[in-house]
Amino acid sequence: MVFDRRSHKRLNLHISDADANVVPYEIYPAAVGQKAILKAKRLTLAMRLCTGNLTSVADKLRYARLTAGIHQDALAREVGIDRITLLRYENGPRIAEENMETEWLVKIALACGRDKYFCCSPYHIFIIEDAGRQIKQYRHEMGLTQKQLAVKLGVAVTTVKRWEQKKNKPPLYVWELVTGQKPIEV
Repeated sequence: MVFDRRSHKRLNLHISDADANVVPYEIYPAAVGQKAILKAKRLTLAMRLCTGNLTSVADKLRYARLTAGIHQDALAREVGIDRITLLRYENGPRIAEENMETEWLVKIALACGRDKYFCCSPYHIFIIEDAGRQIKQYRHEMGLTQKQLAVKLGVAVTTVKRWEQKKNKPPLYVWELVTGQKPIEV
């Protein structure tokens, strides 16, 4: 990944640097300088996220960006989204995970040097891994026609057809039905 040095600086933060940077910041803040203090604060935040469970998409996004050492502006430009959108994704409940663009989550994870599924919830992975095929497979296993499934879900038959043809993204409750899972409560 190549970054324009005029517009920003890469922070080069890594969890392995924590011992060398966080302790001096806490004990001798005047001796390490402003740059080291900022780096230590970011590492401390990343470490706090690391020790907790990374269950929400917002936590995963923030953790991936901080440990990769990339500023929000640079990451937003790299992925091709607005910085405010990235900020809202990282701050959690403002945008429901169901409404987050799956392709952006994958691009963010890859830009941060992570696996493409790192920032995704199980619902997003369902969308990436051909949700239409999975809905169709579920329907066949249950012995349902598209019309019967539509009645069961309270939607139009054309809606089920569009899900199966990958023209529309199915909502979260369809993922719950097809996989028999409930979303992780945060």
